Amino acid sequence: MSLLELKNVSYTYGAGTPFEITAIKNINLTIEKGSFVGIIGHTGSGKSTLVQHFNALLKPTEGQVLLNGEDINRSKHSAHEARFKVGLCFQYPEYQLFETTVYKDIAFGPTNMGLSEEEIKARVLEAAEFVGLTDELLNKSPFELSGGEKRRAAIAGIIAMRPEVLVLDEPTAGLDPSGRKKILSMICEYREKTDSTVIIVSHSMEDVAAIADKIIVMNKGQVYKYGDVHEIFAHSGELASLGLEVPPVTNIFLKLKEMGLDIRTDIYTKDQAEKELLRYLQKEGIAW
Repeated sequence: MSLLELKNVSYTYGAGTPFEITAIKNINLTIEKGSFVGIIGHTGSGKSTLVQHFNALLKPTEGQVLLNGEDINRSKHSAHEARFKVGLCFQYPEYQLFETTVYKDIAFGPTNMGLSEEEIKARVLEAAEFVGLTDELLNKSPFELSGGEKRRAAIAGIIAMRPEVLVLDEPTAGLDPSGRKKILSMICEYREKTDSTVIIVSHSMEDVAAIADKIIVMNKGQVYKYGDVHEIFAHSGELASLGLEVPPVTNIFLKLKEMGLDIRTDIYTKDQAEKELLRYLQKEGIAW
């Protein structure tokens, strides 16, 4: 069932000025309820501009954004409501932490929703548990937390609003491998437990391939491709030609193909790589 739909959406920064730049052009997208969608593209491809339309932070210069079939920009009230229904976590969200305690920061969104103190507390504790923050950390200043803990606290603040759609813009940016793994694992667990619709923007095709069901490829402000992960990686050579960094394992198979081996290139996991290499060796009669 369609949850979020964009119809002929375009957006121009500085419209009518000498600095006019069209960031996205004629975007048509349908995102299904419960799906896990990754958005990839080179810097300047329009990824961040696109997701800011999902909850009316930006209003299209042209076109419509529909949530459950309703235009979220039809009124100021509907745009305000959309920001609770579609939770957007910006890149480096920890820079937006400002309250005296982690608890108060996570409670900020639910408080603005006009909920009771009892409901706010329940949501804060639930969100903190989702992201792995202890009760002890909730009473600390957010500025006392580690980088990874700050990131999780900021994401908890969005989760606490229980949005229908969770949008994360580069959630692992700047984190070390351990921190990246924890964040991605937490996002996957959240989606599995809540059956929420999750959209993740990332420059890392490897991260997206590991967790998403579908991928949107942005290029020059337009949707270049949109499909299941396997469908997208069937065109891995094209993605590389766009300047995107395909996963290392995919790059290996592209190189093997260039060397003349009759081998698939829609490979993006180690398990797939092992199976394809065994298939090739058996076909060629090479003992393993």
